[in-house]
Parts: sequence; structure tokens; C-alpha cells
Amino acid sequence: MDIDLRERFEEIRSQVSNIQGWISDQDGILLYKLARFNAPKPNIVELGSWKGKSTVWLASAIRDRGEGLVYAVDHWKGSNEQIHKELLKDYEEDQLYYEFLNNLKQLELLDYVKPIKMDTISATRQFDVNFEIGLLFIDASHEYEDVRRDFEFWSPMVMVGGFIMFHDAVDSWPGVKRVVMELPKWYLPIYYNYSLIIQKIK
Repeated sequence: MDIDLRERFEEIRSQVSNIQGWISDQDGILLYKLARFNAPKPNIVELGSWKGKSTVWLASAIRDRGEGLVYAVDHWKGSNEQIHKELLKDYEEDQLYYEFLNNLKQLELLDYVKPIKMDTISATRQFDVNFEIGLLFIDASHEYEDVRRDFEFWSPMVMVGGFIMFHDAVDSWPGVKRVVMELPKWYLPIYYNYSLIIQKIK
């Protein structure tokens, strides 16, 4: 990795350090590399954005790539997971969404992001039938049924040669892990740690 890229990663790490979220620097770098260098088309879809920590990594990659857009899909109401309920208990309506927008605005990244403020399944209707996704990042609800539904609704839009990254594909999130264990054989696993990256090969 050349020194300029290392410096770029350090710059983004610094930018996201004060944004609340659960994406690690390692996974952020993976998202950046996939979006900037590997996605066959710069159409990036993120399911679950919270306050924009992972969105910043993706949008920075798109800005550096010089083309494309990040479609950030979230209803910005949190999930049924206890940690979300606790963090949002004192929030006013749409406060989380405006925090997301403000975080991107401060880093001058809003031009590279299209927020889609609705649930992940309804959001699929916002896309043309011929729309092709180069990278799909699945990080919304971690319940099995929800992850499975997100995969089934969105994966047909991922182009051959495109990538899907599942966040939290570990034992502590059995719903996500179960979905990745059931993946069709035409998805090639290429990385597994806390997240699983797969490539659509047919």
C-alpha cells in the first residue's frame, strides 16, 4: 500500500472518530477499497446508516474515485435492538436523521450521498428494474428474518462481478451468521473476519 493511501486512511479515521457507530477502522478501510477500486460500477447501496460513520468511508471512496453515488437507505428510527432503544430514548423525531446529514455536510460529502429515508424493503421500489449495484453493504437490522429479506430483495440488483458485504457476520450476531451460511453457491466468499465479503460470480 503506497504512502498516499495510508495517509488517506488516517485522514478518514480522524474524520469518523467522533461519529457514533459500530464500524471498525478495518471494516471502514475494506468498504473504501471495495467502493473505490473493486466495485465494477460506482453504484453503492448501504442498508443501515445510523449517524453516517460507514457512509463517510463509502462516500470518501466515491469522491476519490471521481464518479458514482452512495445510496444510504435507513428510516433513521433505530432498530428493535436494545442498544438502539437506549441511545434514542431522548431523541426527538428525525433528530437521528439530521445528525446523519450534518455529519456528512461537515465533511463536504453530501454531494456523494443520496439518503433514502424509508425501510429497506420499500426502498427497493425507488430503483429502476435495470439498476445495477456494484457494492451492497448490508448493515440494517441483524435479526435473521430481516437480514434474509434484505439479501433476497437487494441481491438481484447486484451485478455479476459485484460485491456484497455483511457486517457483523460473527457468532455474536447469529441472525447474520445464519444468512451467510445459507448463501447460494454463485456467491464467492473472499473475506471473512467480523464481516463477510462475497462476490456474485453468475
